[in-house]
Amino acid sequence: MTNSSSTHPASEWEKDAQGLRTNPELALRLAAMAGHMRRDKIAARRAALIDLLADGRPHQREEIWETIATQLGEDCWGKLPQEALSRDLAVLRQGGIRIAYSRRPKAAGYYLQHPRLERPTIPLYEGINWELVEAISELSVREKNERAFAAAEFALRQKTLILSEEHPEWSKAKSEKAARSIVYGTSLK
Repeated sequence: MTNSSSTHPASEWEKDAQGLRTNPELALRLAAMAGHMRRDKIAARRAALIDLLADGRPHQREEIWETIATQLGEDCWGKLPQEALSRDLAVLRQGGIRIAYSRRPKAAGYYLQHPRLERPTIPLYEGINWELVEAISELSVREKNERAFAAAEFALRQKTLILSEEHPEWSKAKSEKAARSIVYGTSLK
């Protein structure tokens, strides 16, 4: 049984394989796995699960079942979806993929636990991008403000996510307060 749907996870893996011209061995492995996924429903389901969890946010069981069934067909989970999901999670964990479960309110569900990444050492000043400076100088005051506030909001969201992962025992409010203090600095009274 082959599935050529554009929503099938093999489609995305095949695209990734074609984009790896600098590493032909890895491209070959991805292409082979994509071909295997087209024929093996369980391999496709597990690949779809990895792809879904890779977005960095927790997913409830029901959401996982619905999303993957949309990609692979209603019968992809079999008669006992809960057992199929448990088996898939166990196999992926045995393969070294760090899948965890969050019980935090409004953030409950399965997610990938990525290993902490080492921060690259970069010099304080890498040089001035004069094209960017020129482009910014041509913006109106309103556009400059919009971009500055959008950048600050993005930084706040990212820092909140990082602190929530580093300190799972913290409440959402505590993570946001700490992130706000780091991003915006402490206010002088």
